[in-house]
Amino acid sequence: ADGIEKIPLNIEGFIAVGSFMDRELEYLRELTTNGVFIDSTPDAEHYDSVRPDLDQITRKTIEVLKQQGHKEIGFIGGTFQNADTNVEEMDGRERAFRKYMQQEGMLNETFIFCHHGFSVDNGYFLMSQAIERLGENMPTAFFVAADPIAVGCLQALHEKQIDVPNRVSLISVNNTSIAKYVSPPLTTFNIDIEEICKNAIHLLLEQIIEKRKVVKTLYIGSELIMRKSTI
Repeated sequence: ADGIEKIPLNIEGFIAVGSFMDRELEYLRELTTNGVFIDSTPDAEHYDSVRPDLDQITRKTIEVLKQQGHKEIGFIGGTFQNADTNVEEMDGRERAFRKYMQQEGMLNETFIFCHHGFSVDNGYFLMSQAIERLGENMPTAFFVAADPIAVGCLQALHEKQIDVPNRVSLISVNNTSIAKYVSPPLTTFNIDIEEICKNAIHLLLEQIIEKRKVVKTLYIGSELIMRKSTI
């Protein structure tokens, strides 16, 4: 909370979560060559990272929805602010969605809704936009970037009396505790935080104890939990 300069100068290594400016990464490199980032890869040349495999999650989502008979699939998600430039950047899930939908010949730009943040309010705002702009032309399914966004999406759909999953199916990411209690319960990918943290510690110990110099980026797979927000 007090800034990166408060880190003790004599650390042997670190595990870091969050976004980092270039000057902060430079400062970390001055302190130690041993470090692991969780959920992002801001410095792949110097430090390890462990993160969920968002590409696998996105590809699996599209496969499942296609198998369920969906031909029109949308995306609702957040964007990130670059810590150095303050420019809004595309999230990995949106990038992967665009790539795989393009490959399938199913990409429709009008079905993609993104805005800064990953909150319930953002989900409500974006789904309200989708309903207003698309009307009867709404896709039959959406891949939603995170559970809180999906909760907001459900609120907007309920308000407009749009049936989930009979008119619109939703698949989300995170399997947070709220996912099973909303109506209908969310079909969502379970991100195994314990497995991610365990691997981060293991990678750091490899660097410190075994003196490993080769940098590793580790992607952790995720399990799809089927619930009632999809047909």
